[in-house]
Amino acid sequence: MWHWIKPWHDWLMNEIVTPRRLASQSQAVYYRSEKAGLTLENQPVPWCAEAVVVEALLRLPPTARHRADFTLRWPGMPPVPAEQIRVDEGAQRHRLYFRLPVPAETVTAELLWKHHVLASVEIVVVSQEQFFRELRLELPTAFVSLDGRSVAAQTFVSNQQQGLSACGVLRSSSGLIPLVDSGLTATFRSVKTGVAVEQTIPLTASQLTNREAIVNASPPKLPRKSGEWTITWACGSRELAVGRLTSITPKAFHESLRLCDTRFMVVTDDGRFRVMKQLPTEGVARAGPCFLLASRQAGLAGLAHLEVTLRVSGTDKPIPVFDHDFLVTDGPTPFAPGLLDIGDLWQATAFELRHRKTLIGTLPLSAFPSAHLNAEGGFSTPPDFTWTSAADDELSERLARLMDGK
Repeated sequence: MWHWIKPWHDWLMNEIVTPRRLASQSQAVYYRSEKAGLTLENQPVPWCAEAVVVEALLRLPPTARHRADFTLRWPGMPPVPAEQIRVDEGAQRHRLYFRLPVPAETVTAELLWKHHVLASVEIVVVSQEQFFRELRLELPTAFVSLDGRSVAAQTFVSNQQQGLSACGVLRSSSGLIPLVDSGLTATFRSVKTGVAVEQTIPLTASQLTNREAIVNASPPKLPRKSGEWTITWACGSRELAVGRLTSITPKAFHESLRLCDTRFMVVTDDGRFRVMKQLPTEGVARAGPCFLLASRQAGLAGLAHLEVTLRVSGTDKPIPVFDHDFLVTDGPTPFAPGLLDIGDLWQATAFELRHRKTLIGTLPLSAFPSAHLNAEGGFSTPPDFTWTSAADDELSERLARLMDGK
């Protein structure tokens, strides 16, 4: 009797029971690609990948554990048998592996047990045109090494730079692994002479397997001459970004320095620190100047040797009190070299800021003078006073009060 029923039993298990058991379970199907010994997880497959590996995690009944019964197919391709089947931890699930060539375009692959479809997965393929269209280099920035510091700049002083570098953020929504073949370069080129220095940018495995990476180029030492340089980032023959660097002479740097504003750094008798536009006449223990210095050159970073002198009444020669090297940029940067005891300033009239003995600006210690009218309609002559931006603000405020009638 059993011999008569067994063929029907086998047919029932193979065609009805086992397929229904497999179809009723949740199927997990993943894919990854391989390139240059690297594995790309959860990323689109680049056109230049070496292979696609599809992995399926299934709970298989004993009647469906033969590797040859599982295949993977997509349109226009014959079914590919499973390359390997492994028992997962705890022997509760099995892992199936399929190794496939890279499809010419995005396809939907179907996982089959015999002729029954168990699951499907969409394999997204990135073409060469799409990769280069999406690849971009953002925030291209040049850096100048000055006195052991690396400063972002567009302009620098020719005899001060101790090295140049450039960096940027390389991004592609489809991953950076194709750069293994095409490469990335940065070219430093002199606009005046046409001399070019090209540098190939190496990428690490962790950078290639991600969608973005910070890249840096540090060329050999460039000539210390004034002029303009371009920095061109390229992938193969495709230009990604172009930056510019300008080298100026020390004289041009000196002439570009300007004083934006002035302040006083004050320590009161009770030990509090304050920043003020005018120096109070009492309650001050220590005081010092603060000069807001900038350059007229756009994007400049340069070192200026600054000297602060004290102008004292009764003498024509200023007294040096502070001497520092200072990093100047194109934005107002506070230069506050230090504080002095208030007793040392009792005969002083002003702080002076100098660069290479050239006066840049003055910070008067005396309060703003007032013009006193007399009964005849005239006014008494105020004492000598050095005009500053703070004095200009005070004049505008007093004129406004006068116009309002207050």
